[in-house]
Amino acid sequence: MKIIRIAIVALCLPLFAAQANAQDRTEADFVKACLASSNLSKDVCECSAKKAKGELNATGFALLVAMLEGDDAKTAPLRGKAGLEQTMKAGTFMARGPAQCAREQAPK
Repeated sequence: MKIIRIAIVALCLPLFAAQANAQDRTEADFVKACLASSNLSKDVCECSAKKAKGELNATGFALLVAMLEGDDAKTAPLRGKAGLEQTMKAGTFMARGPAQCAREQAPK
């Protein structure tokens, strides 16, 4: 019985580690990747990071950051873990999120 418990824990450990890695991505990671991969201002990137954190779950947010970084090695497995809805949201976020932030920050 003890061996079965150990085997179950050993099998589940990678799943917990993957989830922890997905949750390790921060708004600062997003801003850094946003500034490096676009011509958006720091303010728009920071606003976009907050919006993305609010709209996506941890895996979807990690996927978005990996896509901004151009890191195919991280992007491919995250797509599978994120599921269709989060993958679609992450994939389309940069087409609408920064534009919303720019409109919000525009002088009135």
